[in-house]
Amino acid sequence: MKRILSLLSTLAIGVSAAPVSEPSITPTNAPSSIELHDQFDAPQTLSFPATNVTVLTIADKKGSEQIAGWIAPLKQRFGKRINIRGLADVSSVPRPLRSMVRMRFRKSQTYPVMMDWSGEAVKAFTYVPDRANVLVLDGHGQILKRAIGYASPEAVQDLCAAINRALADRAHTLATQ
Repeated sequence: MKRILSLLSTLAIGVSAAPVSEPSITPTNAPSSIELHDQFDAPQTLSFPATNVTVLTIADKKGSEQIAGWIAPLKQRFGKRINIRGLADVSSVPRPLRSMVRMRFRKSQTYPVMMDWSGEAVKAFTYVPDRANVLVLDGHGQILKRAIGYASPEAVQDLCAAINRALADRAHTLATQ
């Protein structure tokens, strides 16, 4: 009985809703190119090298509820200095329901969100299901920072610090060329 309680306690701690920063999760680099269609059925490409720092959000339905807490402060702080992209894991949606899901995305999201119907693109980033996954990528596609879960003020600050470092590195590189 003690073993069962200990196991349940360990599982409960591991499933907490607190933000988790997991920089050691592989991979450390994004794929050089991802081509998917968005909710408007328009082709979208995420490719590297890129000229700007990219913040990539990855989520399934449950994790998508956690995205706004990350993106709103990033948009306010960085504006157009960073490229913010969204990738939706919709691989669990049965084929007959895909058009309905695409329609719901159209109504709820005005910006393009890449729809990953196969799950292959999200697997390339080893994303954590049921959580918002927020990645900071430099112009070469290297994952500089990874945040998972709900956004807390401290976690957003850590993410902003990583973006600031990436922007400073980019500016330094441009200045020395």
